[in-house]
Amino acid sequence: MTRRGALWTAGGAALAGLGGYAWFERRGLVRADFRREKKGLMGLIEAAGMAPSGHNAQPWNVRLAEDSLRIGSDRGRWLPKVDPENRELALSIGAFLENFLQAAPGFGYAAEYGVTGLTPSDDELIWVGLKKTAERYVPLDRIASRRTLRNQLGHELSGADVKHLLAAFDGKAAYFPAASREGRYLAAGTVEANRMQAMRDDAQEELAGRIRWSDADARLFRNGLTPEAMEITGAAGWYVRHFMKRDSVMTAAFRDDSVARVRAQVGACGGWIVVTSLDSGVAQLIETGRRVERMWLGVRERGIAVHPMTQMLEESEFRDRVAGEIGVTGPIQFLLRVGYVDRYPAAVSLRMPAERLITG
Repeated sequence: MTRRGALWTAGGAALAGLGGYAWFERRGLVRADFRREKKGLMGLIEAAGMAPSGHNAQPWNVRLAEDSLRIGSDRGRWLPKVDPENRELALSIGAFLENFLQAAPGFGYAAEYGVTGLTPSDDELIWVGLKKTAERYVPLDRIASRRTLRNQLGHELSGADVKHLLAAFDGKAAYFPAASREGRYLAAGTVEANRMQAMRDDAQEELAGRIRWSDADARLFRNGLTPEAMEITGAAGWYVRHFMKRDSVMTAAFRDDSVARVRAQVGACGGWIVVTSLDSGVAQLIETGRRVERMWLGVRERGIAVHPMTQMLEESEFRDRVAGEIGVTGPIQFLLRVGYVDRYPAAVSLRMPAERLITG
């Protein structure tokens, strides 16, 4: 164990008497039932904002008009070191759009959309037309409770569950069990790509700027990664929130521990879902993001965890080789590590209020 890891463990042991530390629930930074707080369009935007994004940067923004809105991105929440072409950003905005379209009837809207952006870096990517309608029931809790889970069991997924997961992709996805040749390749490559990325100071600095160790930063930004979101909970979570700082992420100990955690994670899962698309144009990225979110919203009731691990697609050493190594066609847009969990915990990631997502 590294010195930093030993400190985390010692701190957790010393504070074990504190028990579970329900930080988010006490401070209301995450709303399990966001519909109670906001109605109409503001509630709908917050529902859409429950979508996943790299480092939980929540890069989307919304420009309102009388009967429509435009969805784009905030340059201040881009990740230029690990996502220089904004490929992952466009995928996350596709997930935002999927949430918006699914939730719209529950807030009294019918919605249609068109992709308007020519590149993922354009100021506006999507036009959404809105029409007011009567509210009808939508299972909004599926959107609010979706979360990334890193700690998984090593059991292979059943055939029925694999079929359920792949149904959203219309043939543009493949499943590889963890024990398969392809699964072992993806696991080893993910560890190595994480190691390479951890050694890149620019990527590590970008990560450091997105971790909200303290309660104060969590309240201030309402985005980024927290100890809870990284599944550092209880007394250990309390310890790192009080003693870890931004500079800690740049230390050799933190980098080594991060790679060790990834190695442990890829060693315990059911397998990998590899998601492809026809091309890497904006429309295809948006559609692929929608499909992944659609799949993700249906896994909790089956006890299946989803953990995007994109580092092989971010590092040039692997990016152009992965498809050929595992025998898939078309550009790969997602590498999703999937597996069963004994218990499905509540969603804990920070979320920005609708008012901070609206621009212009």
